[in-house]
Amino acid sequence: MANLKGGSFEKQIRDANFRLAAFGEKRNGTNSNRTHSDALRIKRDGYFKDFKDFAEEQQLEGKLNELMTEDQMSDFLEQRLESINSFSAQEDYIRGWSGLVQGLQQSNISIDLDVSYFTEQVSIYKEEAIERGEIFGEPKMITTTYHPTEVINELNSTLGVIAQVQYETGFRVSEAYDVINELKKHLDSLKLHSVKGKGGQMYSAKIISLELKIMLLKLNAQNIQLPHKSTYYRHLQKFGMASHDIRAFYTKELYEEKREEGFSHIEACKLVSKEINHHRTQITEYYLAKFS
Repeated sequence: MANLKGGSFEKQIRDANFRLAAFGEKRNGTNSNRTHSDALRIKRDGYFKDFKDFAEEQQLEGKLNELMTEDQMSDFLEQRLESINSFSAQEDYIRGWSGLVQGLQQSNISIDLDVSYFTEQVSIYKEEAIERGEIFGEPKMITTTYHPTEVINELNSTLGVIAQVQYETGFRVSEAYDVINELKKHLDSLKLHSVKGKGGQMYSAKIISLELKIMLLKLNAQNIQLPHKSTYYRHLQKFGMASHDIRAFYTKELYEEKREEGFSHIEACKLVSKEINHHRTQITEYYLAKFS
């Protein structure tokens, strides 16, 4: 496998476009991800420019294909898709990158990314779109045989803290990261407060265990930089868990607790939805359906 040619990003993009070009070649019966039309060339040229701008902003050096690692691509997509509110546009952009990367790999360019990475990213952004009420659909069933507490015990100490925060609070992964990175702002005795969710909505304060407080303070004192979210996702996948599954377990168990306290189904759904920073009972029902 080879690297893109050229000493600058601009030259490397020209080389990439040249390698991908397959104008006039038949696509029928092939799995080619090369560029077969001028419209696709323009689209892919925009993708390359987006990544080049990201690399320059981050002051990254080297070949563009070497910079397309899982961590860098995750940072790039998170930044790029932040301004895209439509899931269909987000999915189109992610799948566009999937085809582009596969095309380069088929052209003998070395990129350490698998197509499954982009599939997982689509799944993550789809969950977020469902939560904000943009789209509907059948929930992805939870098939893991593990409970979050078992997974937490198996993860290393840093990843275990992230998972424990999620399990005790129902926070999304990004929100758990924010809490850990700005612990002084959010921790008060056994309470996590002032946590902002999607759309700028604030969570109600969360009571946490003394065990979690000690874990958070210890991690903070060690001044350890959190691993990239994609690393966290990969470790969860070893136990058959997707990125939203711990949040789903939190939802299910809190719902069951409210039902045992005597609340009706609708009342319990309303209370639980509020705890995961939503106002629609359908969100709780969506998560409950993952266990059906």
